[in-house]
Amino acid sequence: MPLKRFLTACLMIVSCGAAVASCGTLGASLPPVEDLKVQPKPVPSDDVLTSRIAGELHDNAVEAWGEAGWAQVGRLCRFFDQMGMKGLNCPPPETRPRPG
Repeated sequence: MPLKRFLTACLMIVSCGAAVASCGTLGASLPPVEDLKVQPKPVPSDDVLTSRIAGELHDNAVEAWGEAGWAQVGRLCRFFDQMGMKGLNCPPPETRPRPG
């Protein structure tokens, strides 16, 4: 009888392994954890009121912050679109030329 128990245990292990292997996402990997963090808006320094260059640097920082935020929204939109959420109209992924 030990052989029959051994065979039953092996079949149970194999069937559990097959069940676990069939689990998973719908072809989409999870979004990076950075996309789930809110980035703080850049705070202007005191010299923004008196220096044109400081004002422009702050404007550039706010612009970059906004573009990064919308890129983050686009990545999350595409993730949920791949997961099957209905009614989404996601922007295509950005393709920027690499410097160099």
